[in-house]
Amino acid sequence: MPTAWDEIRDLIDARHTDTLVSRLLTLDADERKLVAGSLREHVALRRDDLADPDWEEIGEVGWTPPAELLRLAGAATLGAVGAVAAWVNRRDLQSWYGFSARPHFGAPGPMVRLFGHRPAGWQADLAVRLAARLRGPADPGAPLALAMLRHTRAEPPAHDPLVLAWISDGALRPADPLFPALLPRIFEAEGAGRLLREARTDPLIRAADRGVLLDGCVRRFLRGGPLHDLRFFVRLHEALDPAADEVVARRLDYLRLLPAAPGLVAELALRRVRHLDHPDPADVVEAVEGLVFRAEVKLARAGLSWLDETVRASPALADDLAGALVLGFQHASYEVQGRAAQLVLKHRARFGGEAGGRIRDGLPALPQSLVARLNPHLVSDPAR
Repeated sequence: MPTAWDEIRDLIDARHTDTLVSRLLTLDADERKLVAGSLREHVALRRDDLADPDWEEIGEVGWTPPAELLRLAGAATLGAVGAVAAWVNRRDLQSWYGFSARPHFGAPGPMVRLFGHRPAGWQADLAVRLAARLRGPADPGAPLALAMLRHTRAEPPAHDPLVLAWISDGALRPADPLFPALLPRIFEAEGAGRLLREARTDPLIRAADRGVLLDGCVRRFLRGGPLHDLRFFVRLHEALDPAADEVVARRLDYLRLLPAAPGLVAELALRRVRHLDHPDPADVVEAVEGLVFRAEVKLARAGLSWLDETVRASPALADDLAGALVLGFQHASYEVQGRAAQLVLKHRARFGGEAGGRIRDGLPALPQSLVARLNPHLVSDPAR
């Protein structure tokens, strides 16, 4: 009389996927143990066959590679969660078929059907383990890991490769069960910005909380990184177009972006904080110094223009902004140095003795031609 293993082996050889899954679901405990015990030896015996399939069969309708059928058999009969997670990710059970340029596993549907008869806690544990094993967006185990997370509604583990796999799977769909849990993580996962560079922002804005998105963008900017990782978040931030009260709530973070963030991000931050009503004078000083410190001429000049406007409107702040002028003296650009020198001449009557001393101490950083223009005015002023 044929054993349960004989039946399963014949179904694998016959490529009867649906019949195989149905029979696997009816196995009792002893039969599952028998099949599980026979599988590993069977895989070893068929190693050459699995590595070099019959390519004439691959084009047949409904064809399923034997490696995938063996994978299904192990998923249904192995007991421990860890053993199942290892089995369904075995590299020697990947197959070359379809239009893929690399070996991969089969569609996750039959596997999820098999797991659906396990206890809910077991399934959730497996889903988390599968997700934690992922190594990148193209990991062959990603489709099953994502399918099991959606099926079980288990809390996804904190794991960057999972986020990247989710994005590559066509993320940012609000109807996706994983959307609420994984959306905030796109701002943290390294490499997410590159994968999202062509993604649309409007579905995200319609579906997600503005505060979550704005906080996520600013947090991502503060983390830094190459510009190609940040462009999507710049587009998202600008599409959100934060209102003045939203900028005020995050003004310290915007100020922190001015001295060191990539130029595109610093310009974004500058636009948001530049024209806030009734800014804190200390914020203005910090912002101007952060801008003048930058190597980019455009941003350094923007900082000096802000300084000029501020001193004209609030002469009492001139002494506090003297340090920014000294930073301008030290800039690599002659254009910025010249603008800083010009502002010293323009506002020299507004600087107190201590601020004037700081400016004079900074003169050696300037080219001699600019020092020659400044010295007569600074020395001849009786206040100095």
